[in-house]
Amino acid sequence: MSAERMNKQVIRTTARVTLTAAIAAVLGGCFVTKVDPQKPEMPLPDALPTLTSPTAQPAAATPLPNPWWTLFGDARLNELIVEALKHNPDAQIAAARVMEARSFLRITNADRLPTVNLEGDVTRSKQSEASLAQQGFGDIPGFQTHQTLYTVQGTVAYELDLWGKYQRASESARAQLLESEYGREATKLSLTGEVTRVYFSLIAAAEQLARGRDTLKSREEAQDLEKLRFDSGESDEFTFKRAEADAAATRVSTRQLELQVVQLTNALGVLLGRSPKALVDEAITVQGVSLPAPVQLPAALPSSVMEQRPDIGAAEAALNASAADIGVARAQLFPSISITGALGSVSPELDDLFTGPAKAWSATGGILQPIFQGGRLRANVSRAEALREQRKAEYARTVQQAFREVLDTLQGQSLIAGVREANDQQVAALSRATELAELRYAQGDIAYLELLDVRRGLYQAQIDLVAAQRDALLNTVDLALAVGGGLGDQAEPLTARR
Repeated sequence: MSAERMNKQVIRTTARVTLTAAIAAVLGGCFVTKVDPQKPEMPLPDALPTLTSPTAQPAAATPLPNPWWTLFGDARLNELIVEALKHNPDAQIAAARVMEARSFLRITNADRLPTVNLEGDVTRSKQSEASLAQQGFGDIPGFQTHQTLYTVQGTVAYELDLWGKYQRASESARAQLLESEYGREATKLSLTGEVTRVYFSLIAAAEQLARGRDTLKSREEAQDLEKLRFDSGESDEFTFKRAEADAAATRVSTRQLELQVVQLTNALGVLLGRSPKALVDEAITVQGVSLPAPVQLPAALPSSVMEQRPDIGAAEAALNASAADIGVARAQLFPSISITGALGSVSPELDDLFTGPAKAWSATGGILQPIFQGGRLRANVSRAEALREQRKAEYARTVQQAFREVLDTLQGQSLIAGVREANDQQVAALSRATELAELRYAQGDIAYLELLDVRRGLYQAQIDLVAAQRDALLNTVDLALAVGGGLGDQAEPLTARR
């Protein structure tokens, strides 16, 4: 066969293969059916209700900025959050998961394309002289018992996606990528909230510790004074021991606050991703830093803001991926049709390898229909459908939990403000009562135990007031996260949505 005629046959065969693939692609569009993820209906109210404390004064609401943590106007907090987003291991793990999912999508998409390979080999062989003699070739002059064969060929293999197996696998991989991207943003958002909570808690603990140390100093002075009075016979041992016990109780409270400050300092350092050495050598301090003023977010937040939450987006993406996996499992019940072609050269002489007589080609079409696999394929479909049911329930649970968080924090906003206002009034009243009690005690009008009760009540009220201010800020943090507060320029695009 001449080289020209062989080339024509290769062209005709290639054209038939290409035409078959094109027809298969067209038919594939007819056979492929998209599986409905059956997203649960989760009706939401048009506006979110709030509770108003009867004693709290109405406060002006501040719109939620983007990024959300700039709501507090704290430059130190802004720096800490940026550091955490850059160095925190959880944020780095979430970013690496996105890279993994993106690579998996590329791998899955590659299954939809033909594979092309270039093969080459050299074979050296020696035929049996006895066998050749038996076949009558042993006496032929110049007959070579040693032979070298050179082969170079390119191969193309392609499986027709008639039933949408690879198309659905690609859709599933893309949905998984979107889920991981939402997960990355959810991790970053959660991290910003945790850094803010620990930061405010540390400041509050430091303020309480400062109050505790001041109180301890006054308690020890009172103890020393009562000791002098007891030694001089102006007071009894009972009164002295009560003063001593009061100083000891304040000392216990102060030591507990010191421990809390240490633990919160270390926790904040870990959130920032600092090394163990840095946790010791570069311990975070909030000396001279006060809690910012409480912030009131708008009361009538529309329910649609929950659509901005990345955890809800991730749950929906997981549901879509499970639906696409059902399509993959169903497609495996149908026959797989593949086309394989090879074109190359085979020659016993290296110099003749790329000449016309050395050219060789082949084209193969195959079909594989599963007949019996012990029910594995249908069980795989049932498994995929069961996973979709799980993802549906998880999506519904995520929405319910998100709505609960919004309700809790939004309704708690006014109630916590009422608690804080009551604490203010309590501290003011007890401060005046302490002044009066100390005056009356100095005049001998009341016993020391009465003075002690008032002092103890004032100290606890002061500690509670700082806690109420902290709780109001923490509730604002939770509310900002609950409604899907933005990350600003720290947010990354959701590439899988393109």
